Amino acid sequence: MKNKSGISFGLFSGLFWGLGLTISAYIFSLYNVSPFVVAFVHDFISIFILAAILLIKYKKIDFKIFTNIRNISVIIGALLAGPIGMQCNLYAVKYIGGGLTSSITAVYPAVSVILAIVFLKHKVSKKTIVGIALIIAGIFAQSYTSEQVNSFYIGFLFALICAVAWGSESVLSSYAMSNNLTEIETLLIRQVTSFLAYLVIVLFKGFSVTEVADVKLEGLIFIFVLSNMVSYILYYMSINRLKPAKATGLNVSYVVWTVVFSAIFLGIGLSTLVIITSLVIMLGVYIIIKD
Repeated sequence: MKNKSGISFGLFSGLFWGLGLTISAYIFSLYNVSPFVVAFVHDFISIFILAAILLIKYKKIDFKIFTNIRNISVIIGALLAGPIGMQCNLYAVKYIGGGLTSSITAVYPAVSVILAIVFLKHKVSKKTIVGIALIIAGIFAQSYTSEQVNSFYIGFLFALICAVAWGSESVLSSYAMSNNLTEIETLLIRQVTSFLAYLVIVLFKGFSVTEVADVKLEGLIFIFVLSNMVSYILYYMSINRLKPAKATGLNVSYVVWTVVFSAIFLGIGLSTLVIITSLVIMLGVYIIIKD
C-alpha cells in the first residue's frame, strides 16, 4: 500500500508541476516581470500555506526543526532547488519556453543517479550508460533544431543548471526525512530557506515587489503557487515512500503534462521532432531509473 500511494503521489506531482510550468510561461508571455520577484512572492505565499497545513494537522509548528543540525541537508537542498534551481528554471522558461525547458530539465533523475555514482561509489551498469547516452542524444538533436529560439544557448544553460540542482535536492531531502522529519516540515524548511535567500537577492539587486501590483497578475501567481505547492508536497511524499530514484522517475512525467497543458491553454504547437526527442530523453531517464 505504501508503494502504491508513493506511485500515485509521484505521478500527480508531475501533473501539477507541468501545470505550474505552463502558468509561469503564460505569466512571462504577458508581463515583463523579473523572475526573481515572481520566485520571491512564490516562496513567501508558500510558507503560509505550509504553516497552515502543519497547524491544521498537528495543531502546532515545531520551530526546533530550523535549529537541528541534522536538517542542514534540507537547507543545502533548498538553496540548490530554490534560488539556484527554480531561478534557472524560470529564466529558461523566459528564454526558450515551457515545452523546451521541461524537456531539458527532465534529465534531473539521471543527475541523481550520476551523483550517487560519484559520491557514493555506485557501479555503472551498461543500462545506465545506454540511458545517459539516449538523454545526451535527445538533448543534442533537440538543441540542434531549436537554434532559431531567441537566446537559446543561455536558456539551455539555465535549464541544465536547474536539472543538476533538482537532482541534488531529491537526495538531500531524502536523507533529511530519514531522520524523522515529516514531508511538510522538510518542505517548510526548504521554502523558508529559499525565501530568505530571495529576500537577500531582491534587496541587494534593488528589485521592487510592486512589479506584481496587478490584480490579474497576482491571481495568476497565486494559482501558480497553489499548483507548485501541491506538486512539491506530493513529490516529497513520494520521495519518502519510494526513495529519490523512483520518485524522480515518476515526477519527470511533468514533461508530457507540460506539452499537453501548453497545447490546450497556450495554443503552442510542437514539431514532430521536438516530441520525438522529448520521448527519447524520457526513455533514457526511464532506463536509468528502472536499472
